[in-house]
Amino acid sequence: MRDSRPRTLVRLTFANPASLVYLGLVVAAALPMVFASATGDSDFAAVWILLITAPTSMLLLLPDTAGGDSGLATGYFLAVLVFSALLHSFLLGLVYRGLRGNPARRARATT
Repeated sequence: MRDSRPRTLVRLTFANPASLVYLGLVVAAALPMVFASATGDSDFAAVWILLITAPTSMLLLLPDTAGGDSGLATGYFLAVLVFSALLHSFLLGLVYRGLRGNPARRARATT
């Protein structure tokens, strides 16, 4: 039985080892941002998560014209980080599925 599209999307994004390791790194990199307000050192809190979600996050943050600490700018920044992490996780899932694919099933499908 063939999976539905939303279920396949969830499996590729969250239910494989490559994506889980990547999302774990993203969560670990996000911890300094979460605790930056408690420590008072928020200058470089987002550097690691920006590097892990690059290049997508960097490209999407280029047109960010709403600078400063406004709620809109912060919301856009966080949405870009989440979108970039999920997109990279999905792409890692596709690569993992492609590398792990069953050669017998592929050969049967082409004949």
